Amino acid sequence: MVQPKVLVLGYGIELRRVLALLQHSSMDLIGVIPWSGSDSPVMWDEESGLQRHQVVGSFDQLATILDQQATAVCFAFSRPAERWEALRCCQELAAEVVGIISPEARIGADVRMGQAVVIDQGCSVESGASLGTASLLLPGVRLGIGARCGDACVLEAGASLDDLSRIGDQVFLGAGSRVLAGCFVGRAAVVLPGSVITSDVGPGTIVSGIPAVVVESSVFSDGDGPPRPLPSL
Repeated sequence: MVQPKVLVLGYGIELRRVLALLQHSSMDLIGVIPWSGSDSPVMWDEESGLQRHQVVGSFDQLATILDQQATAVCFAFSRPAERWEALRCCQELAAEVVGIISPEARIGADVRMGQAVVIDQGCSVESGASLGTASLLLPGVRLGIGARCGDACVLEAGASLDDLSRIGDQVFLGAGSRVLAGCFVGRAAVVLPGSVITSDVGPGTIVSGIPAVVVESSVFSDGDGPPRPLPSL
């Protein structure tokens, strides 16, 4: 995992807004490719507030920049259709799946991330935290100072890892759930929405409640297989 190096794609007033937000971020911004969804760069205009020294290339150089410099992209488009088109182009051009970071997310210093992470709006990743490959943070998620999130995890809206807490690979944290400082959640465990983890949780375990208690001790049929369906509560 490495500290994220972020490339911005966009144009116009939304690009101006995103660049203003990123000025107050600890993310390593490598620069901007001005792009309006076509194969040619956008015109220089007053709306974007873009300076020439901020431009690292044009659209035809996007694949090279994604593969050699950027570990994530930040989109500056006002319409969802434009963001989806930009995402499609990035995923087609890049050798590896591209990570996506919302400009409304707050990323602290010395954060480490794997490939293909998604960090949605309103998320906060504090200094020294790490986020594994292909993990998804939905709106309002918080990773505290020094928190560790494994690979392929899903953290639903409002979930949080307190300082120095850790979750293993393939963990699911339901909406509004919380892992208290210093606690560890094992691989492929499921924390149901609104739960608060006050002690370590074993791998493959389903927990629920405040404080969280075990609902099912293992979701593995043979100790190492795929999880069974969640029980009805």
